[in-house]
Formats: sequence, structure tokens, C-alpha cells
Amino acid sequence: MKVLAGVVAGVLLGFVGLGSATAAPVPDAPVGQEEPAGSSGSGLAPAAKNVELRKAIPDTVGAISINFVQYRHRDVMFVSGTFGLKSYDVTNQDDPKLLDHLTKKELALPGDDPEQRFWENEDVTVDPKRKLVFLARERNAFGRQPGNERPTGVYIVSAKDPARLELMSFASMGTGHITTCINDCNYLWTTGYDGTPSNDPDSYRRSGKVFVTDLRDPRNPKTLATYVDLNRNQGETHMTHDVQVDGAGIAWVAGTGGTRGYHTRGWHRDPLTGKVREATPYSPVPYAGGGVPKLDMPTSFSHNSFRPVGRTLHDGPKPTREHPAGSLLLHTEEAFGSATCKDQGRFVISSLDGSTNGESWRATPDKPFTMETVGIWSPDDQDGTVPGPDVFCSAHYFDVHKRIVAYSWYEQGTRFLDITDPKNPIQVAYWRPDGAVSWAPYFHRDRVFLADYGRGVEVLELGKGAYDAQATHTNVTLKTEPVAASFRSTDGPRKRLPLVPHPDYGHACPMLSGRGCGDGSACC
Repeated sequence: MKVLAGVVAGVLLGFVGLGSATAAPVPDAPVGQEEPAGSSGSGLAPAAKNVELRKAIPDTVGAISINFVQYRHRDVMFVSGTFGLKSYDVTNQDDPKLLDHLTKKELALPGDDPEQRFWENEDVTVDPKRKLVFLARERNAFGRQPGNERPTGVYIVSAKDPARLELMSFASMGTGHITTCINDCNYLWTTGYDGTPSNDPDSYRRSGKVFVTDLRDPRNPKTLATYVDLNRNQGETHMTHDVQVDGAGIAWVAGTGGTRGYHTRGWHRDPLTGKVREATPYSPVPYAGGGVPKLDMPTSFSHNSFRPVGRTLHDGPKPTREHPAGSLLLHTEEAFGSATCKDQGRFVISSLDGSTNGESWRATPDKPFTMETVGIWSPDDQDGTVPGPDVFCSAHYFDVHKRIVAYSWYEQGTRFLDITDPKNPIQVAYWRPDGAVSWAPYFHRDRVFLADYGRGVEVLELGKGAYDAQATHTNVTLKTEPVAASFRSTDGPRKRLPLVPHPDYGHACPMLSGRGCGDGSACC
């Protein structure tokens, strides 16, 4: 890895005078006391069905997100985590080879404590054409504490040679939770809590905008003085969280108040004015979407989303006359009010019908708008589910391939759901080994790469039984009992992680508790 001298000099000039972090150092990755094989420190009996562990990748504990780029005949995986950024050759998917590591020390800005975690870049974004990787930096990265200057923004990394990662620039902006490519990565949309000063006790109402960055020159990124997706929760300010661009080019912004989509290029009728105008990344045209009924998504917090359309249509539910192609939106409620996800933290499939005339953008608290719910699924009362009351159970990131959803549910593991019938999603496979904190799964070729915060990256393969269950629409029967040694991480089972609410996001982004902090607070 190399860091350009100009980048370092520019960062130093940009942050001269910042104080150093005061929190004590914490370990690079969460580890627990090892226990005998087959045991579990939390009493969470392991369970797995129709899934085979092909490979556990060492030194990736603390993994948060994954993405892939093709280099001619070489397939490369990028893993973002508390350790920084790592690149792997995964041409042989069952034998990943480490190529390079952009370390925390190399990412640290003046005033940072590089012994503490890089945070958080919850969904690593790549530019497959220019071979760039983008890392969003949170305000509590490297142990930054409230009351001190806490820089946020996006690192732009050149991966032209994935074995020699190069830090090109840092785009400073008012947030840094998740960043997403818009219009072929010529622009970035960056989301998250932006720290707007407010006396409102609800931190989610202190922010509520998407930051737009011009990335046509990646060595000189320019964050614009204009914002997207304002007043997203029934006309009121609330936090944005994640952006996903669908197969038709619609950018879907998830957050408190649901999920809303925008045209970012081309000429379209603006439903708010009735006039046809050009859509751009900094002045997008509203398309569709909105909130979910409180009965189905009580917190109104949509974490991330997917609309099956275009090249990805075959991945989503089978289109019908009732729900034609492009009319369904899949999205997550991340919430921790129920240890079994009975009441909160569920997977929701919504219909976009009736939401394409600006309804969500015209909504008010007195006249709210919600989409029709088509289907719901959660681990509650499912085989293989660990009972509460203190189990972290919430829908988190998911990926979709050939009508099967790979879905992370924190301590309830990774679930594989057949969504052929959107009204009746069923479970066809399941993976919950010892010490799992399932964060985000990714279909890649014929494997599933799982970013597990507690165990690291694992390479999984769905078994024939999963596809048989899908073909017959049969819900699998799982048992919570010790599983074969191959289901454990390479260095043995781990105790359950001591997760606590995030200081800004609450349980929406849980942190590790008291590792080296001294006062029992969350180490960020």
C-alpha cells in the first residue's frame, strides 16, 4: 500500500490544530476467551442447514462489508472492517489470497488514535471501471470522542493494482456512514447522521440529508453545497441511512420514514411540479417509494433496500399480473425492540403502486403516506431461532440471487429465504455457528461471502437441499444443536460479543462495550 505525499500534506493542512483522541486504545478486533469445541459461551446452540462452510478467512474478524471487482482473469474481493481495507484474490473462491492491506495507521488523520478502530463504512462501494474503492469515515472513527473535532467524509482509494492500494484523496463532508456511487461513480451520495446542532433529544431528527460529491476527478473530489432527500419522514427531517441503485438506474434512499427512489439522469416529469426536467445527482427527480405501515415497520427505520428490475429482475419475486416487473421494493427494518424480531426488525416487501406521483414527498404528519405491504418475514417463531430476552435480532443487510435472499440477522445468523412468492417468503437454509454476528452476506458467482463481525469473512455454499426446498416451496426444519467442527471458525468458537448502543445511532449500529475504554462506555 502506498499513500501519496500530497494526500497526506493536504489532510494535514485541512486538520491542523485538531486535538488528539482521549479514549484509551482498544484491540483491533473483538475476541473472546476460547472455549472447548462444541460449546458456546452465551448458550446459543449452533445451527445450520443446507449450507456448507467452504473457507474461513483468517485475520478478518471485525469485517463489516465486502465488494468485488473483476480484473481480466483475476477476481478481487475488497473487505472493509475495523482493521481498514484488505484486498484478496478470490479467483479460486475457496482459497482467497491476501493481496494488500490499507491499515488503520495509513487511514489515520491528525488527532486520530490509530490503535483504535476504523469506523464504519457499512457498505463498501467500488468503481469497477476506474478501479476505485470508497471508504466512508464516521465521526467516532479512531476513538474520536464527543466534544472534540471529529472529521467525517470519504477516502478515495485507487485499486488499479489491487496488490498495491493507493490512498488518493479524502473528501471531507458532514457525514460518513455509508457512501454510494451515482451515475457510474461520477458522483457519490453519502448518508448518515450529520451532527446538525439541535436541542431535539432524538438524534435521528437532527439530520436528514444526502451529501453529494462530484467525483469526476477522484484526486480532487468536490462536495457540493446542495443536499438530496430532505424531509423524508412524512414531511419532517429524519436521518438517511443507505443508498442502493437498481437495474434501471433509480437511486433508492433508505432511512427513517421508509425508502424513496430518485431519477438521477435523463429527462423526466417531476411529480411535484408536473413539468419535465433533467434529473442530475444534485437535483434528482422523485420517482416512487415512501413509508411502511406502523403495524409492519413500527420504527419506520428502513435500513437498506432492493428493487428487482432490469438485469436483476430474475433475482426478485416472480412477476405476476398483481405485482408486475419493477413494482416491488424489498427493504429492511433495523430495530432491536424484540429479541426474536416478533415486533420489530423485520424483512418487508412493499408495493410501489400508488407511490409514483410524489405522494411521499407531499406527505405530512397529519396526512401520512405509506405503501402497501405485500409480505413480511422474520426469525420469530422459526426453527433455529434463539429465544430472548437479550439476543440481538434485527434484519440487517441482504443480497438477492435467483429469487433467494441471503439475509443477515445479527445473532440469529444468516437466513436464506425463497421469495418466489412475495406474499409468502419461506426459509430454505440457515447458518448460525458459534459466536456469529452476521452483518452482511454477498452472492458472488456460486458462493456466498459473509461479513461476520464476530467471526470474520466466511465463504459459504448453498447445498442442493436449499434449491430443492425452493423448488417445492418447503420451509426447512432446523434444530439448535451442536454442529460439525467444520461449522466453527478456524480458531474455535467465541463468546458472545458485548454489544451496546451506538452513541449517535443507538442500537441501529451497535458497538462493542468497554474494550479498553476504562469507563465501560462504547469504544468507537
